[in-house]
Amino acid sequence: MAGSSQGKSAPVRIGDVAAAAGVSTALVSYALNGRPGVKDSTRDHIIATARKMGWTPSLRARSLSVSRAYAIGLVFQANPEMLANDQYFTSLMAGIQSVLSASTYSLVTEVVARADAEADAYQRLAGAGRVDGMIVVDLQNDDGRFAFLRDSGLPFVSLGRPPGDTSMPVMLYDETDAITEAVAHLAGLGHKLVAQVVGPQEGGAALLRRELYQRMLRKHGLDGGWWVEADYTAPGGRVATEALLDAEAPPTAIIYSNDLMALAGMSVVYDRGLRIPEDVSIVGWDDTVVSQYLHPALSTVSHHPYEDGQMAAKLLLEAIEGRRFEVPIWTRNPRFVARQSTGPAPVQDTKNSSV
Repeated sequence: MAGSSQGKSAPVRIGDVAAAAGVSTALVSYALNGRPGVKDSTRDHIIATARKMGWTPSLRARSLSVSRAYAIGLVFQANPEMLANDQYFTSLMAGIQSVLSASTYSLVTEVVARADAEADAYQRLAGAGRVDGMIVVDLQNDDGRFAFLRDSGLPFVSLGRPPGDTSMPVMLYDETDAITEAVAHLAGLGHKLVAQVVGPQEGGAALLRRELYQRMLRKHGLDGGWWVEADYTAPGGRVATEALLDAEAPPTAIIYSNDLMALAGMSVVYDRGLRIPEDVSIVGWDDTVVSQYLHPALSTVSHHPYEDGQMAAKLLLEAIEGRRFEVPIWTRNPRFVARQSTGPAPVQDTKNSSV
């Protein structure tokens, strides 16, 4: 048609929307940028009018107008090898991303090796305004991240109980039942010499898990103090297992703080000509996908990092929008799954009562 323009259509201007909606340009700006002071009915009318005219929201422009980055941060202090092979973290991030992909937010992740580097990462992300909120994982003893977040006023969601009171979302689950079931399972199979391969003990969650296992072992009349610290990696699990099997009275059952170390431990057992579970029973933690397909299949503790990631993302987005949280949110508790890597204690070892 004569006089028609070709190519891309001209962008919809605020003045055009204001004229079509019968309101002021200032009101259109406030409505389209999500700023307060506009009635819901008026905002809906303006947005509907703008969309009919071909308007789509500009994330960059909206970010500038409301001082938002439209991103949330997640910092891991971890050995890169451990992170690369740990299904818990990949599943957690997948759950987070599944929620964010349906929103205007993106996930900014950093992996650091030390506590001071983690503090620097928080400063880069939160202090510089690169993110609108943080997901806090792997809580530590005397965790300084929460003081920083409170001082900065940045919303956060904590996977674990933070120090002090907070109006931010806190996600909790209880490991008691899973650990109680795992220890009762081993005790019922006649094991007297039970050892643990645990994670780094500066982490609050790792310390609490070890102590809970110790308490349950003592409850069944077993020595709860026999443990070796490792780093959640396969090499760390292998070294720890070798140390336990080199003991004068080696354990008849070993409990690991993740499946990766348990798998490495199984390889040590086989390298020494021993059998699982006839000579040594093995218990993991995580219930990674491969665990049920091993031979023998791994007895382990199953939990739900993908669901936790989804919930963490949803709660943080609500906190960013101003929701206050008065009580913690409880997620599904882990559960013990008995498989073929645990069996009756060897008869010749049940006479030993101490290491």
